[in-house]
Amino acid sequence: MSVVAIVPAAGAGRRFGRGTPKAFVRLQGKPLLAHTLRVLQESPSVRWIVPVVRPEDLGRVRALLQRYHITKALPPCAGGPSREASVARGVAAAPRGARFVLVHDGARPCATPRLVEATIRAARREGAVACALPASVTVKTASRAGRVLKTLDRSRLWFLQTPQVFRRAWFEQALRRGQGRLAAFPDDAAVVEAAGRPVRLVAGDPVNIKVTTPEDVVMAAAVLTRRNGHGRR
Repeated sequence: MSVVAIVPAAGAGRRFGRGTPKAFVRLQGKPLLAHTLRVLQESPSVRWIVPVVRPEDLGRVRALLQRYHITKALPPCAGGPSREASVARGVAAAPRGARFVLVHDGARPCATPRLVEATIRAARREGAVACALPASVTVKTASRAGRVLKTLDRSRLWFLQTPQVFRRAWFEQALRRGQGRLAAFPDDAAVVEAAGRPVRLVAGDPVNIKVTTPEDVVMAAAVLTRRNGHGRR
């Protein structure tokens, strides 16, 4: 069954704190977004890729796709006012032949084709899956003043990642039901959960980091340097 990958990369990157849009920050001599797209390009089960970017970056991304030979990519589309609105626009632009939708953050350049393929296989069995890592630290809720309210049971807590993969029919239905409040959802799995569909968590990868700060670029570069030295997994 055909899979389309939606790559949201339309964020302003305010936490990043640089003049260059985060998608185009150089990482091992290439734009960060090029690394992310290359992972999906090399994943056999992904048939199409839809980059979703800021309107002012459309031309720049078209040039990136050509330069780095991202042949699975469809023309990039302009993002919306929130991440989930951007994802919805990407899904609307996807070919009708796609039966599964994979969403992967444009700012996660350290994923691997192996992780992508494992997540897709799980989605074909379960219908909706998200990569995640079990919580490795103690998590507490607190008041605005910093007073601890509750210590959470970390054995039941998970750190969510992407890729996340869904049956297209389920995801489109969930997006329609969430119309008008998409900005309130923290991730794609939450949209599907709110529509009453079960989401299964599958093993993520500790080095599949999301680049949100300049320090994360250093970490991502170290991961890619090590991986390129030993061959991509």
